[in-house]
Amino acid sequence: MNLKLNRLDPRRFADFERILSGKEFGGCFCAVWTSHDAGWEDRCRNHPEENLAHTRSRVAAGDHVGYLAYREADGAVVGWTAAGPKTAFPLLKQLPGSRLGPCDESVWAIGCLAVPFEHRGRGYARDMVKLLIEEARLAGAKTLEAYPAEPESEEDSYRAGRGMLEALGFVVVDREAAETKPAPAPAPEPVPETAPSDGGAPASAVPEIKVLAKAEGTETAPIRKVLRMEKKLV
Repeated sequence: MNLKLNRLDPRRFADFERILSGKEFGGCFCAVWTSHDAGWEDRCRNHPEENLAHTRSRVAAGDHVGYLAYREADGAVVGWTAAGPKTAFPLLKQLPGSRLGPCDESVWAIGCLAVPFEHRGRGYARDMVKLLIEEARLAGAKTLEAYPAEPESEEDSYRAGRGMLEALGFVVVDREAAETKPAPAPAPEPVPETAPSDGGAPASAVPEIKVLAKAEGTETAPIRKVLRMEKKLV
């Protein structure tokens, strides 16, 4: 292993800003854990500087935000992980999967693993998890959690994959359906308007809608599930 983890502090904030400014990271700047609200998606898309400022203020205050991964051979920053005591990431108490487990100082969590495009395919995510296992153990944590999704998708690429976690000794302890994404339903077919035969109100005054049966070939997408996996450290 040729990586080392350094906890994010003001001295390393320029490295953090540089690595998470990549378009693959969507303007989050890891503010999601403490500032997620109804305007979150708009901020990520149109005002990412607000997310960056939020995280900068947390780091300046000494809050635990996560770790940068540096390549020891040349000092290059090759990854980021929002990981540490689960209590440092309040949103985990609300999200599917992670909300199923305890949230106290004995539990550490891997909220995300971020490796820029140019550094992918080299096993860095796996090495980061290995280092996090040791960090958590040294800090006195009893368990380390992670939350992969199934089926896996690009949308969930920031999560550690189940196969990699199992190879490192994690086991599935809970799972929860996150959402169901059905295929678009066919448009309802209105009943043709006809003139009334009894002199009453025209048919258009009391519209009827006939819902068609499911069209042939349409299927409900697989239910996306979030797993809660853990590795015992003691």
